[in-house]
Amino acid sequence: MSRALKILMFIYFVVFFTTGTFLVLIVNSTENSPLWIGMLARNHGIVFVWHLTCWMVMGMFSNYYWDLFNLGKGLESVQVERIVLPLLVSPIVFYPTYNLWLSSSSQSYLLFEVIAFQGGFFWHALFTKAKPIEQSTSTPWVVNYGGGGRIKAKASATNAPSGQDLGH
Repeated sequence: MSRALKILMFIYFVVFFTTGTFLVLIVNSTENSPLWIGMLARNHGIVFVWHLTCWMVMGMFSNYYWDLFNLGKGLESVQVERIVLPLLVSPIVFYPTYNLWLSSSSQSYLLFEVIAFQGGFFWHALFTKAKPIEQSTSTPWVVNYGGGGRIKAKASATNAPSGQDLGH
């Protein structure tokens, strides 16, 4: 493993465990807690967003290592460039989880940690399905039944004598 990767992993784990520790302190805080814990409790959203981000990044790294190990390679084959790609799209992946947390009334932190991890793990599946829109001569929001089926059916319905069965 390169030195840059080791430094990045160290920073990641420090942020992850620090925010996790802060969340434990926030959840267990009382009115008699020290002033700095009370300040954290009042601003728990900031701490939790950082912690959710760490869970999402852990999911992205887990996906990378999963693919790496399934190819029969070890940690010596880790490429920093391949790890940076998920980090570039992480705001797009994180935004739905963040909005879900904001709109939820659930007090369960674990639920959103699992959702963030899952979003990070499956980030690649989300982006492999996305592809550029192909140029089309027809308007994409108009349903095309082929051969003008809807127009022909409407025209034949207006020209049909009364009492005749149009459907079959």
